[in-house]
Amino acid sequence: MKIRPSIKIYFLLAMLLTGTVIVVGMSAVAVSYFFSGLDVAMTNFVRSQANEITLEGDKPLTIGELTVATRWESLPQVIQDNIDVNDLEPNQLTKKIDGLPIIDQPKRALFAMKVISGDTVRYASVMLDKKDKQKRSNKPPQFIYILLVGLIAIMLFSLVLFLVLRKVANPVEQLKEWAKSLDKDKLTQPRPNFHYSELNTLADIVQSSLSSVQETLGREKRFLGYASHELRTPIAVSRTNAELLRKMITKQLPAEKQLAVLDRIERAGLTMTDLTETLLWLNRQEGKSLPTSDVAVGALVEAITAELHYLLQGKTVEVTLSTDDTELTMSEGLYRIIITNLIRNAFQHTFNGKVVIEQLNDHLSITNYNLDPDDQNQADDLGFGLGLELTEKLVNQYGWHYQVTEVEGGRKVELNCK
Repeated sequence: MKIRPSIKIYFLLAMLLTGTVIVVGMSAVAVSYFFSGLDVAMTNFVRSQANEITLEGDKPLTIGELTVATRWESLPQVIQDNIDVNDLEPNQLTKKIDGLPIIDQPKRALFAMKVISGDTVRYASVMLDKKDKQKRSNKPPQFIYILLVGLIAIMLFSLVLFLVLRKVANPVEQLKEWAKSLDKDKLTQPRPNFHYSELNTLADIVQSSLSSVQETLGREKRFLGYASHELRTPIAVSRTNAELLRKMITKQLPAEKQLAVLDRIERAGLTMTDLTETLLWLNRQEGKSLPTSDVAVGALVEAITAELHYLLQGKTVEVTLSTDDTELTMSEGLYRIIITNLIRNAFQHTFNGKVVIEQLNDHLSITNYNLDPDDQNQADDLGFGLGLELTEKLVNQYGWHYQVTEVEGGRKVELNCK
């Protein structure tokens, strides 16, 4: 099984390795200075004793481990056997240590020096034996304490690193769980405080990105709803006229009648194209303007009223239509969607009564009256629906004036294309 990379593990290992190397390095430096200090102390001790001790002729003098003589041959034999007199440099300490002093006390340490002061030459030696020292003390070497302090420092550093990592990792885990639990409702709520400004900034970015995605999905969902709602009529017109055209071709009816049906199918196709472009414009809002043309608004209102007349089948509804020959420069697709929804809404919500459609210049009003109170209550229950929701969005987006007024037995809708 492949192990997933983890920033937490990488950070822990990197910092632990760095801290260990630093502590070990500093401990090594401390041990080195410890031994250097011993050498300096031994050098000063031997030199000072060799200069201060008074000798009687050529007879050597031994004080504890220290022996001072005027001749090399007068020093202890073990010194002569292990240290070459030719290796001695004036006033410099020469040593010979048996064993590794870092791990344990050396078995034996031999020191020798040729001390020159003016015309006087003396030889001094110090011999330290582990057996003799153990009789006096069983304490470990001093540098062992340095290594012990280094080990304790590594352990303390690891503990502090673990606590810091835990302090940082907990908010990161909280951020992860919060991001995983984000839904439509939580996106609108204030984000929690994750203690660190960097994590709070990251949380804001996550929330903003997901909110943007949610808005995009919402727009796409509304687009699909609007498209399915608006394309029902032109699709129905296309299918109905296609079936009619097939029958006319089979019966070999006159070409003029067939072309008229074909024209209705083509208009339905153009209507679907205009509807799709208008809905995409509303949905994406990319700053692009809709294509405009000179539209005979009265003729368009009459055509749409005829297309939607099937909604009144089985109802007792009187339709009064009044238009003029005004032409306005506008987006025909957008205007078609708006007035189609207004007329469809009036036809759908009128069961026994009257629908009055009046178009004058750039003003359009549609009023529906229900004569039966029960039908009015039913119409109120139905509401305006998706079509009028889309109408309001289009009107507001295009900057036209739109107003709905409650009247006795129905509603009156007014549209000004200014």
